Amino acid sequence: MILLVLLAVGARLRLLAMPLERDEGEFAYMGQLMLQGIPPYQLAFNIKMPGIYAAYALIMALFGQNASGIHLGFLFINLGNLALLYFLARRLLDEAGILICCSTFILLSSSSAVLGLEGHATNLVILCALGGLLLLLRAREQKGVGLFYLSGLLLGLSFLCKQPGLFFAFFAYALLAADGWKQGLAQWRLIFRNVLLFSAGWITPLAASCLILWRAGTFARFWFWTVTYARVHAGMLPLAFVRHRLVEIFTYGFDPWLFFIGLAGWLWLLCRKGEGEKKFFFTGFLASSAAACLVGRYMARHYFVLMLPAISLLVGWAVSNGAALLARTRQPLWRFAPGAVFVGLCAGLARHNAPVWFEMPPDVACSDIYFDCAFVECAEVARYIREHSDPRDRIAVIGSEPEIYFYAQRHSVSGYIYMYDLVEPQPYARAMQEEFIHDVETGHPAYLVLVNLDSSWMSWAAGDHTLFNWIRQYSSSYELVGVAEIYPSHTEYRWGKEAMAEKPKTLSAIFTFKRKGPG
Repeated sequence: MILLVLLAVGARLRLLAMPLERDEGEFAYMGQLMLQGIPPYQLAFNIKMPGIYAAYALIMALFGQNASGIHLGFLFINLGNLALLYFLARRLLDEAGILICCSTFILLSSSSAVLGLEGHATNLVILCALGGLLLLLRAREQKGVGLFYLSGLLLGLSFLCKQPGLFFAFFAYALLAADGWKQGLAQWRLIFRNVLLFSAGWITPLAASCLILWRAGTFARFWFWTVTYARVHAGMLPLAFVRHRLVEIFTYGFDPWLFFIGLAGWLWLLCRKGEGEKKFFFTGFLASSAAACLVGRYMARHYFVLMLPAISLLVGWAVSNGAALLARTRQPLWRFAPGAVFVGLCAGLARHNAPVWFEMPPDVACSDIYFDCAFVECAEVARYIREHSDPRDRIAVIGSEPEIYFYAQRHSVSGYIYMYDLVEPQPYARAMQEEFIHDVETGHPAYLVLVNLDSSWMSWAAGDHTLFNWIRQYSSSYELVGVAEIYPSHTEYRWGKEAMAEKPKTLSAIFTFKRKGPG
């Protein structure tokens, strides 16, 4: 396990400079604004909760406002998750199971299958959730008043980092309800006190955030994006999309086999006699993790990070108990079979990820993981804008690439930093498009970046096309100063007068425009 930790840390250190992807770019840009004294949802807004933005601001304050600093911060978060999972495993597994559980988490959480090397909000969700659950387990044993509150506080922070963290709080309430069932009505006052203390802790981060945003004047935007619109956003994708994404994800590399072992271990545990408390904990933890992953139906690869602690615990239990069961047969050497299978899967997973972990330069690794995106190119476009504009200039990115704002260190002319929301078939689309168009036309951005990539739009056939028609007309008041032509094997850049020398030979390109004259 120590060797695996060193392997994972070495891989992450080697890839610290890997370009940010768009979610990281959003968090980094919002965190950057917070470090400048600008509250969330004022100059940029999205459906994410403010906790992740505050976490990014803290990470960048400690390690620097660049990709390396952000990834270094998340290296420590990953190790923190491992440490918390270790202490949780000590309560549920034997010694062999603990080592297998932690080894599973190390490999899965660093795998490209779940985008484990990046700084996603899901990593912070499980950091707070694991800490909260550990404190809750200790509070139930020691009857500590303060521990119930602190447990709720951490699980409240889990929700504040990303909405699916709410499901881990549901699991915590289920544990408290189970205590009430066992203790009976005679202890109802004690049970009520514990639930009240936990609830007070859980609501504290959210209440404090609402108060701060209200004082900052951005509460209305916060409520619309994280509650009103988030409900609409979560229900747009059909169930057929979920089935498609599950098939796509669970046919990738060796990672799914560890998931299958964990799920098989859970089914085996349910079929065994006794161990009621362990069955309840594993089932509740797995169910809350799966619900957090599946809610919204978007099924992005990094959402599966939310399931890694539960799956790792179940893999540890399944392999350890499988070996113990086979040791009692007439062929005791069979006890080594589960461990051998586990080691083989770990070796296969490590070999599958080895090119990214140990061979590819950071830029190449980013392009390999996100083969249909242009995160490397966005960093180069932002560099050009930063070097050819004034820090007071504002820019507009017509595409879903908020990392450009962060890299360029320039403010967005509009709060809409993703185009996805504007082109989806949802009831607010037309109003959002009109507001974005008004922001750009009145803000007169110094630079306009047009991202012509499917992954930056995911436009729907039934969506409103007002924005697309406007782009063709408005761009005429700008001159082309940069083109990044993106081919499967390389990217060609042309800047300045060379940008207009010839037409791009590919539709996949990023165009950079400069305003022709003053407002």
